[in-house]
Amino acid sequence: MEINYNIVSLIDTLGLIQGVILGLLLIIINRKKDKSTLFLGWFIIVYALNLLPAILEDLNITTYYPQYNLLPFEFTWLLFPLFYIYVQQVSILSKNKLSYWTLIPGIAEFIIGVFVFFQDNDSKTTIEESLWYNLILLGGVLFSFFIGFRTLNFIKKHTKELKDQYTSTEYRELRWARGFVGFGLLLTFVAIASEFFDTGFYFHLTLSTINVMLLYWISVRGILQQNVKTLIPIEDSEKTTDKRDKANDSLINNESTTQLLQEIEKFIQDEKVYTVPDLTIIDIAEKIGAHPKRISGVINSQLNQNFNSYINSFRVEKAKELLRSDIANSLSVEGIGNEVGFQSKSTFYDAFRKYTGTTPSRFKNSE
Repeated sequence: MEINYNIVSLIDTLGLIQGVILGLLLIIINRKKDKSTLFLGWFIIVYALNLLPAILEDLNITTYYPQYNLLPFEFTWLLFPLFYIYVQQVSILSKNKLSYWTLIPGIAEFIIGVFVFFQDNDSKTTIEESLWYNLILLGGVLFSFFIGFRTLNFIKKHTKELKDQYTSTEYRELRWARGFVGFGLLLTFVAIASEFFDTGFYFHLTLSTINVMLLYWISVRGILQQNVKTLIPIEDSEKTTDKRDKANDSLINNESTTQLLQEIEKFIQDEKVYTVPDLTIIDIAEKIGAHPKRISGVINSQLNQNFNSYINSFRVEKAKELLRSDIANSLSVEGIGNEVGFQSKSTFYDAFRKYTGTTPSRFKNSE
C-alpha cells in the first residue's frame, strides 16, 4: 500500500486533532454557570470529524481499504443547527424555547450514515451513485443555508433586545458569531461550487488552512464568550415584539408617558448616570420606581430610540461640551470618551459620528 503523504492531509489531520481536543475542552467548560459551551463543543467536534473522510481519501487509504469509504461524518444536516442552538443559549433571549427540533434531521442523517457505512463495498458504491443519496447531500446544504439565515435573524433580535437593556454591548453583541455564520455560508457555497470546476492543489490547501484557523478561532471565542443575561424576563421573542409594538402605540401622546419621559431625562441629567460605563435600564428603573419594560417602551415610542442610543446621546452631548472646554487640552480624545461613559475608543467614535456626522478629533479641531 502506497500512502500519499501530502501537506493538505497533514493540515486536515492537525485540524481534526485540534478540533476534538478543543471541542472536549468546551464541553468541560460548559459546567461553569456563566458559560454555555456544550453545543459549541459538539459543533467543534463535528466540524473536525467532517475532515476525516477527506483525510482518508487524500492519503489514498480508501483506495486500498474501500470499507472505510462513506464514513458517517458528512454532517451536512447537523453543523449549523448545533451552532444555532449554541447562539440561542448564550444570547439574551436564552430563556425562550430553544430550537432543539433543528437537530432531528442531523441525527437522522447520522443514523442513516452509520447504516450505510456497514454495508458491503458494492452496496456502498451503488448507494453513493444513487439519486437519493445525492439529494440528501443537496438537502443538507439547503438546510444549512436555512439554519444559517435563521441564526443571523436570531442574532439581530438578540442585538435589538440587548440595546434595550444595556449601554455596554461591545462584548455582548455576538458579532463574532454573526461573522462566522456569514463566512461559513460563503465557504459552504464555495465548496459546493468547486465541485463543478477543476480545482487545483492550492485551492484545497487554502480551504484546509481556513478550516484549521476557523476551528481554533471559534474555540477561543467560545472560551471567552460569557452568557448574556437578560435583565428583564422575556417571553417568546416574537410574542414580546408584538406586545411591545401594541404597547408603544398606546403610549404615544399619553400624558403620563410624557411625564415619565421627563422624569427619566431629569434623573439622567441631574445624577449624570450616563457616565457610568456599564449602566443598565434596571439601574434607572430602580431609582425612579418605574418598571424597566415601561421605561424601554417610553423611549422606543416617544423618541424612536433604544435605551443604548438614548444614553449615548447624553454622553455625546457631554463629550462635545468637554471637547469645547480647556479639559480637551489635558485629556486625549479617548480619555474624554472614558470620562463621559464610553468603554472603548471605537464605541465612542461610532456614537459620536452617528449624532454629529464627524469624529471627535475633527470636532475638537474645528472648535
